[in-house]
Amino acid sequence: MSKQEIHVTSLIVQVRPEKMAEVRQQIMAMDNAELSVNNEMKLVVVIEGPTQRSLMDDISTINAIPGVLTATMVYHQSEELEEDEQ
Repeated sequence: MSKQEIHVTSLIVQVRPEKMAEVRQQIMAMDNAELSVNNEMKLVVVIEGPTQRSLMDDISTINAIPGVLTATMVYHQSEELEEDEQ
C-alpha cells in the first residue's frame, strides 16, 4: 500500500480593500482553504491538500480572483499519513 501525504501551506494574500468581501467569500467557498486572520487589506489563508501540485493549483486559483494583488506562500509542510489516518 502506498503512503499518502498531506500538505499544508499558509499564504498572505493582499487584496484591494474594495474587493475584500468578494475575495473572502470566494476563498471560503474553496473546499480545502480556510481564513485564519484578516484585516482590511490582508488575509492569512491556510490550505490543505494531498499533493504539492494541488496546493499550487489552489494558490493559482486565489491569485486569479479579481481584487487579489498577491498571494505569497509563507509556510509549507508535508507529512506522510499513517495507515489509520488515511
